[in-house]
Amino acid sequence: MSIRRRGEPQRRGPLLAAGALLAGLLLLVGAAGLMVVDPAPSLADPGPATAGLPAKGLSPGQTLTPTVFLPLLVDMLPPPLTPNTWQGEYYANVNLGGQPAYTTEDGRRVDFDWGDGGAPAGLPADLFSVRWTGDWAFEAGYYTFFLYADDGVRLWLDGELLIDAWTVGIGSHSKKVLVETEGLHRVQLDYFEQMGGAAVRLHWRRTDLYPQWHGDYYREPWVEGGWQYERTDSVVQFDWGLGAPDGLPADGFSVAWTQRRLFEPGTHRIYLYADEGYQLYVDGGLKKEGGWYTADGGAVDVVYTLETGGLEYHDLTFNFHDRGTLAEARIWSEYLEHPTWYIEFYDNTALQDPPVIVDPDGEKIFFDWGFDKPRSAMPSADSFSIRWSGQRYFHAGFYRFGLFADDGVRLWVDGEQLVDQWHTGRGEYHAPVTYLNGYHDVIVEYFEDSGEAEIRFWWE
Repeated sequence: MSIRRRGEPQRRGPLLAAGALLAGLLLLVGAAGLMVVDPAPSLADPGPATAGLPAKGLSPGQTLTPTVFLPLLVDMLPPPLTPNTWQGEYYANVNLGGQPAYTTEDGRRVDFDWGDGGAPAGLPADLFSVRWTGDWAFEAGYYTFFLYADDGVRLWLDGELLIDAWTVGIGSHSKKVLVETEGLHRVQLDYFEQMGGAAVRLHWRRTDLYPQWHGDYYREPWVEGGWQYERTDSVVQFDWGLGAPDGLPADGFSVAWTQRRLFEPGTHRIYLYADEGYQLYVDGGLKKEGGWYTADGGAVDVVYTLETGGLEYHDLTFNFHDRGTLAEARIWSEYLEHPTWYIEFYDNTALQDPPVIVDPDGEKIFFDWGFDKPRSAMPSADSFSIRWSGQRYFHAGFYRFGLFADDGVRLWVDGEQLVDQWHTGRGEYHAPVTYLNGYHDVIVEYFEDSGEAEIRFWWE
């Protein structure tokens, strides 16, 4: 079987071309009412012999040669799909066999967890399959596809098979590819459910601009002795509280995260939070350090500014260690060439007008105020609320927004509410994966009731 990429001319074998020619001929004859002319007509009976052609100039006994008008065969590509939208074909069997039970547009997400005994509407709880197809906008660059499924999946990009896990069982899969041309590219995902739990999730992102972190985890401080394991972390946004990462002691552990990242030209602000010790290296040079070998660190926000003159790769290393009690480690960056946040501060927990302070030049949503006021002009460190609004730029791909808040928080993107956790208490929340490309309207709302106040906003 040959696979044709979108945009390549379709190749027809001789038998296929002949079949298409005959089918086109029969279609034209049936539709236009063309007649096959009697090969031995007489002038006395001109009707069928002429088939609408004038008899002038015909000699007696002349045999008419039938004239057949062949249809013009056009190389028809499959009809284009609605850009950046999934078309789903749902089958009541595990092999995508026959005609689908139904076909529908599934929006911008393949993010389903039907659980045990669950299934898409109209399909049996087990032994079903789905094919999702979409024409999606990509930039030129390195992308990584992330796929989770229970049970089997196959993934294609422009006809090239990227992931082949057509087996029973639960699995997470990823594949890094270079997309050489900007524009629409055809993505196809096949999925089947055998028995038991049923779930499938797919997203992709530019991992040259948004790479994952490589983490080395140690039982002892200073990322030197007691190496325990390594793993890949999509983001570094961890609040272990009085605990620790899996398999490490509650106190005295350390982690070294590294990544190589492509930075766009301009000013980048790197924000780091550590409770307790930290080190930040850029291209092998130590840029920030606190509480690493001494006790002067702990619960601090650190900022480092990186200026780039063009598209540049830089190596980042974030070392962290916990000396005891609470443990929290976070790192995030903002690209300051994009619009700022418009911030409104209210002296109540319900965002009731008028705001006490308005600031049109916010850089980030990454704060730990503790027991202090968010701004000195606010009347109190308790019972306040804040709204951040503005446009953020997203390179073509799927994004998963994360929020950590003490207390309540809400998130909207392009008018769609993705997070609604408007209550007291401390917690981390995530939005469903969302496809974005270009500038989009983002609103974050937060309120603080009493006690400590903290909010962090990021995406991956």
